[in-house]
Amino acid sequence: MNGRAPAVLLSINFNHDGAAVVLREGEIAGFVCTERYSRFKKHPGLREADLDELLDQAGITVADVDHVLLCNLHNMDSPDIRALHGSDLKDTWLEFWVNQRNDRVRLRGRDIPCTVNPDHHLIHAAAAYYTSPFDSAVAVAIDPLGCRAFLGEGGMLIPLDRGYDSWFTANIAYTYAAEHLFGSSIVGAGKVMGLAPFGQVDGGAAVDWKGMTTFQDLLAFASTAPTTVEVAGKPLNATLAYYVQLGLEHQLAAVFSDLEEVCRASGIRPNLCLSGGTALNAVANQLCFTRSGFERLHLHPACGDDGTAIGAALWYWHHVLRKPRVQHSPADLMYGRRTYTEQAVAAAVRSAVDADPSLLVTVTGDHAGVAADLVADGATVGWFDGAAEVGPRALGHRSIVADPRSPTVRDHLNSRVKFREHFRPFAPAVLNEHAAEWFGLADSPFMLRACPVLRPDVPAITHVDGTSRIQTVTAEDNGSFHTLLTRFAARTGVPLVVNTSLNTRGTPIDETPADALNTLLTTGLDALAFPGVVVRKAGRP
Repeated sequence: MNGRAPAVLLSINFNHDGAAVVLREGEIAGFVCTERYSRFKKHPGLREADLDELLDQAGITVADVDHVLLCNLHNMDSPDIRALHGSDLKDTWLEFWVNQRNDRVRLRGRDIPCTVNPDHHLIHAAAAYYTSPFDSAVAVAIDPLGCRAFLGEGGMLIPLDRGYDSWFTANIAYTYAAEHLFGSSIVGAGKVMGLAPFGQVDGGAAVDWKGMTTFQDLLAFASTAPTTVEVAGKPLNATLAYYVQLGLEHQLAAVFSDLEEVCRASGIRPNLCLSGGTALNAVANQLCFTRSGFERLHLHPACGDDGTAIGAALWYWHHVLRKPRVQHSPADLMYGRRTYTEQAVAAAVRSAVDADPSLLVTVTGDHAGVAADLVADGATVGWFDGAAEVGPRALGHRSIVADPRSPTVRDHLNSRVKFREHFRPFAPAVLNEHAAEWFGLADSPFMLRACPVLRPDVPAITHVDGTSRIQTVTAEDNGSFHTLLTRFAARTGVPLVVNTSLNTRGTPIDETPADALNTLLTTGLDALAFPGVVVRKAGRP
């Protein structure tokens, strides 16, 4: 490093949701999520090709890296990866060597200073806190491994010893319920959240949780007279999902209540940063925050372990090196850095037309307007524009959009496009300037907060409990997607569309133009919009 302070950090997550980031002078210069390129969902670690992609995004080589953070290395392997793919996929990892003191890593012929396995919950919390607009806040990280809290002041993030792990069990129960109902904890948790309202029980809030000390206790309690939802001939215990969700909300509210007292006693502002895989539970997030005394809430779009790579880099930059905080816009956080040229799109479209000559290709300077008209006329449209999303939610760069007014579009998307369970709900993307009148909430850009649907006639995005997990869209964060919504609103009077991820069940969100075109060709999608060109199937709207 020639005596200079580190300026370029490389941070890698080796657990499921493998990911890596290059942080240059405190700014995210490159980000990769391994599964997007390998096409193996939840792919752990990083491959050589992914490192090449990351360095190319950042415009650097390994010679420019000053410090490496190796996160979650060999210490939190999930058996779900082997169950999903028949292998733990570690044979795909890039080649590296760490010395006995765990302070230097050899990577592509260079020995580089490193940090191995910074505290897991700390780096979850760091992703949320250091990307927040708060100079003073409490940060909470919750996942199946525990519930931990930290005080954030300026560039420092200090752990709190509150003993939550001695009684916070809902995170574990959620994992067991996902495995019991869907055979996998890491891909089943979101399904549990969607199933829960179908099993709602009158008087459920009066449950004596102290009488249940094991998951088997809860399972037995929920199985006495369960409401079931049948999927592929199998009855799913929706009452179990309901009680697990209710338990999470009960315990999360207790954590928030305790931390309000900590803030008051410590002089910390009543700002809350929430992270960890449990923070993907948009229903509990919003409900418990609304009932708390916290005034402001910030989440990072990569709440899962992909976000720990980002959190570790930011923690090292700000907390360890004491570098000043950097302001991050929502767009900086929710979109990656790899974009695809018009030439790359055109080449992929030519290949798709070669495979299916019936495809109709329209060159246009108004792809947002064309897509809006197609959706208003009843089409389901893939939307590919800009760099792919960071985190698991479609946020208007790799989306499927449809008409929220349609009473049939939810079943069509589940059965013929996404190929997933019929009870799964869909979320809306809504113009931020109209979000409050439709949902009572604005400024929710990451689709991590669920709230009541206040207006009728949008059944495609209204779940059985009357709520929806919203993404608010501004022109500053995503100009072309905002245009699509604006044009759809002008046609229909409705300032929102169905927005779900551009992929199918069991596959990662599409990364490349070729991935997106394959989804068009192999599903019931009607069309696919790229900047400058719209591809439609013959005979479709």
